[in-house]
Amino acid sequence: MGTTGLFEHDAPYVNIVADPARGIIVVRWKNYAPSGTYRATLNMAVDLIDQHGLKYFLTDQRRRGAILHDDEVWLATDWSPRMARTGLQRAAIVQSADFFNQSVIDRVVRTVLPVIPFPIKYFATLEEAEEWLQSPSEATR
Repeated sequence: MGTTGLFEHDAPYVNIVADPARGIIVVRWKNYAPSGTYRATLNMAVDLIDQHGLKYFLTDQRRRGAILHDDEVWLATDWSPRMARTGLQRAAIVQSADFFNQSVIDRVVRTVLPVIPFPIKYFATLEEAEEWLQSPSEATR
């Protein structure tokens, strides 16, 4: 599998923590990230999931802001299929209050759900999302 040490990447736009001991990666957006930064961050998340054999993905979109159309297409056609192959068991999204962010995330999730082999759920808080991710498997649906 992977290593057991905590990995943290902190940048002006985002904070990423990969915790192999708990099998989770948490991507907390701090504010709007330009397209290149946004994609590089999500690519880093896929790499960390692969490297550490992580099972749970949590993204906190509350401060993310709008997502550009080109990035929406990239999420659905490039990034999500790669995420589907990582071995993840569950993904949780803490929703943004930003209508445009919510709309994009909803569209992407609806588009990719048929090919994603794990459940994706929405939450209002990080605590609720983490609780669901770490709960027994019968609670996944």
